[in-house]
Amino acid sequence: MHKIIYITILLILCSHSSIAQFGPQQIITQTANGTQIICAADIDGDGFKDVLSANKFGSNLTWYKNLNGNFGSENTIAILDQTTWISSADIDNDGDIDVLAVSSPQNRVAWYENLDGNGTFSSLRNIDGGVDGASCVIGADLDNDGDLDAISADDFGNTIAWYENLNGQGNFSSKKIIDNTIGSPRFVMTADIDGDGDMDVLGNGTGTSKAYWIENMNGLGSFGTRHTINNAGAYLNVVIPADADGDGDMDAFSASPFDKEVAWYENLDGFGNFGPKNTIINTLVNAWTVYTADLDNDGDIDVLATSVETFGGEIVWFENLDGQGNYSAKKIISTEVQSPRSVIAADIDNDGDMDVIASSQNDDKIAWYENMTIIGIEENEIASFTIYPNPVKDFLNIESSAGVTIKTTILYDALGRELFKKENEASHLSFGN
Repeated sequence: MHKIIYITILLILCSHSSIAQFGPQQIITQTANGTQIICAADIDGDGFKDVLSANKFGSNLTWYKNLNGNFGSENTIAILDQTTWISSADIDNDGDIDVLAVSSPQNRVAWYENLDGNGTFSSLRNIDGGVDGASCVIGADLDNDGDLDAISADDFGNTIAWYENLNGQGNFSSKKIIDNTIGSPRFVMTADIDGDGDMDVLGNGTGTSKAYWIENMNGLGSFGTRHTINNAGAYLNVVIPADADGDGDMDAFSASPFDKEVAWYENLDGFGNFGPKNTIINTLVNAWTVYTADLDNDGDIDVLATSVETFGGEIVWFENLDGQGNYSAKKIISTEVQSPRSVIAADIDNDGDMDVIASSQNDDKIAWYENMTIIGIEENEIASFTIYPNPVKDFLNIESSAGVTIKTTILYDALGRELFKKENEASHLSFGN
């Protein structure tokens, strides 16, 4: 015998979204004296990301201890004439973070050893003192031997070169030319562009090589032909790798001050054949730099950038709306800056999301902005649906309007007692014995 049940069906339709919002400016220092480039790394091994800065004047290479979001006073790493670059890497394989830097007036590429793992640094360790206009240096393993080599860009010498870390302890070889026919390369990065497991090189320049990559042919640091990513428009100040469209290969991002543009280029096949430019914005005044990170914790790559003006500017970000490289309009993080030359992302307060750190040259300021990312529950929708028959004897049918997904169905009798709960979509329920 079948029961006849009078029912109420409760349909709960909800979706979750991550929302990145940034807090007010928190000052790290206002005495950086012409700050150019910043990076973040745990210098003293306490589990917090400290901040390092290259300053054009005064104490040229400095670091600031992260005291759980509050920062200590300036620690001088070295005085290096008009340095414009700093990067961090474990050069001597001792488990702590050392520092790489360049000086254009001295034509020098150098590194400084973290002597005790607490941020006490050695005197200058020379890599090359004969570089023609050194502008950039980073650490990467180009020969797959397990230690970090050094790669530099020489603005006046039109050269990208690398130096082999011969013993894994920071004794470097003489210069190895990767390409010396590039007009004014000022920026270099490494990534596996062609998916063969070794580090290739990306860079910028003038002429027909605004953005390019150079293949590591054998995984041992023998480099092949330069491949053009972009050859149109004005000079690109920065070219960096990241996976914009979530397909597992490295695309490229660029910033162009004269074109007021931030853009990305798709790696079409995972082998380094790039598609046309995808413009993110072309109205960002003096778009100086670009940086990528997952800022809203949704699993895809968002974009940070800066707009540079002598006594102003902006720090902005662009949300990857669909995980496939379709970006939002600009979202302003701060305008309390004067000529912001550098912006990066790192988890400063160890809360699991990426905060933003930026430096501005003309007010000697380095500051950070807390990522206030929250998990939002969008408003429940009152959907159009039909339930029949009611009362029900054997089978219950649920029909919903187009585009509506039923997440949970809960069945109550006329007295309000829950009879059962069913997760996921269901349109035909059986109640017969």
